[in-house]
Amino acid sequence: MSKVVKKETNEVTTKNYYSDFVVNADDLIMPKIALMQKASKPVEEEAAKIGEFRDNISNKLFGDKKTNMIIVPITPIKPIYSETVKDSNDNTVSYQDVLRTRQLPKTEEVAEGTLERKEGFQLICLPMTELEEYVKAKAKPIPYQLTFKGASRWAGKQITQAIVTYKNLRKPPFALSFEISSTQDTWKGNSFYKMEIKKTEEVVDKDKLALLQELFNDMSSINSVDIAEESNEQFF
Repeated sequence: MSKVVKKETNEVTTKNYYSDFVVNADDLIMPKIALMQKASKPVEEEAAKIGEFRDNISNKLFGDKKTNMIIVPITPIKPIYSETVKDSNDNTVSYQDVLRTRQLPKTEEVAEGTLERKEGFQLICLPMTELEEYVKAKAKPIPYQLTFKGASRWAGKQITQAIVTYKNLRKPPFALSFEISSTQDTWKGNSFYKMEIKKTEEVVDKDKLALLQELFNDMSSINSVDIAEESNEQFF
């Protein structure tokens, strides 16, 4: 007589495990999409390769030197200043990104040393792969911050131009997608990777637009959000 073996399953019930779990957007940390360079921590730890687009919290891969990353803006892109303070020995004392609301001098003497300002752009966005996954799951993702500085600043200008055009057409910023490449370049003998816009397309899928509208409303309703920073992030 054959023996009947009862199969074990890993299925869980559909019980609501989060009925008392309530958080707001202000309670969350927004991850950044970082373009990996030689001095990036994940590269030094051999958890990533140069030229890759990575989530700076989970290290999730969104693109690399061969596969371009496609992103969708959630809110309009914002101009920023990257402010670095260096002491008399050229050591970095502090670093921060601040909103660029008016033109300020490129250098300025402060109590700690010399403050240097470089123009750039910040964008709250979502990779297209994440958008498609969450639309399919009927769930809401956490957006990402993407920063365009140094040699990547021109890509930020291109996104700004496209969003201005959409504003004039009275279309939302999230109705656009941008394909971004990781392109190798050199400066003063140093090799690095920069972002370049390769293609712009309109988002027309109704389910995607509905989710993006929800995310836009969420981001518009909060005063500030904590960003997961990388202390050794490089921009050339």
